[in-house]
Amino acid sequence: MQLKPNFYVIILAAGFATRLRPISNRIPKPLIEIGGKTIISRIISNFNQAGFNKFCVTVGYKKELIIKEIRKFKKIEILIAEQKQISGMANAIESAIIKIKQNQNNEEIDNYFITASDIIFAKEEILKMYNLFKNSQANMILSLIKSNDTKIAGGHGNVKIDKSSDLSKEFDCNQGLKIIDIIEKPKDHQILSKYYSFPLYLINQKIVKYLKNVKVSERGEKEFQGAIKKAIEKGKNVRGIRIIKNPITSNNIGQYHLTNLEDIIKMNNRFLKGFNLRNYKGFDMKYIEPINIKEDTKIENNVLLGPYTTIGKSCSIGDSSKISNSIIYDMVIIGKFCELEWCIIDEDVELPESFRAKKCFITRINEEELDIINF
Repeated sequence: MQLKPNFYVIILAAGFATRLRPISNRIPKPLIEIGGKTIISRIISNFNQAGFNKFCVTVGYKKELIIKEIRKFKKIEILIAEQKQISGMANAIESAIIKIKQNQNNEEIDNYFITASDIIFAKEEILKMYNLFKNSQANMILSLIKSNDTKIAGGHGNVKIDKSSDLSKEFDCNQGLKIIDIIEKPKDHQILSKYYSFPLYLINQKIVKYLKNVKVSERGEKEFQGAIKKAIEKGKNVRGIRIIKNPITSNNIGQYHLTNLEDIIKMNNRFLKGFNLRNYKGFDMKYIEPINIKEDTKIENNVLLGPYTTIGKSCSIGDSSKISNSIIYDMVIIGKFCELEWCIIDEDVELPESFRAKKCFITRINEEELDIINF
């Protein structure tokens, strides 16, 4: 893939991920594993496959863990921009661009791909946005999803499409859709269209100046949507392209945008393929693909695993247990005759014999007590 030398990819990875607690108390969101790889590793790899080799990662919460993970990439330039105070996406982007400018070494960087660290898209989707950026000479490209489900408005920016836009061009890398307004998390009566913006953007240098004067929102943050609105008001060419073919609902949005605990399973299921089955102790084990089992896990007799099951390192699965659509973290002990469906079991948890659970996250309060959080 041909390199894009005058681009930096900015990855926003400084947040606390409060809606993912308690798992985010020990794992920052970018390090949650999806299909066997951390989110941030997938993001970097996919952008690199699309021809981008310069990155700037904003860090804050549990920064040491994130820095350790991204240092595994040896042939890619990665800058670190520390956010000592988390005050919104516009502020995070601005701090990253300042860091990039300080390290340019006479190299002119005019364009920035910006992505949250809780979404994952392949090089094909990334290149859709890049090609529209080049072909339309836009100042900004928004990644769009389409939905009739008004609940989507509770977590995403809603956009207004110019009447001159041909809606059949929503996937077109030459034209796309012209955006003439955006509102962050609108109420039902404020919804502008069926199109919503994902936290994946492409901007040129002409947009950067609008980051400085973004007003603090009701949530106490400098929202990036404020900079987008200002750019539109000033006549900048802002376009969008639909990057997900499937209609989006509040039920399937978690496959693409990780917000809540249940979304970890949904996104993991999207990437889990085939099977990776290690040696096990028992007999007559049955499984339904896809499943992924890491090393040093012991599986006893008559166990049924899958579909969509991930089991971490050094676990033990007791006789006649059944596990499906679940993620089992490292060092978990599951007793005999247990049944788990749509569950996440935190590391170092021990489940007693005949334990049954559905649609919940289970962690350990102490050696004897479990904390069960229903989805």
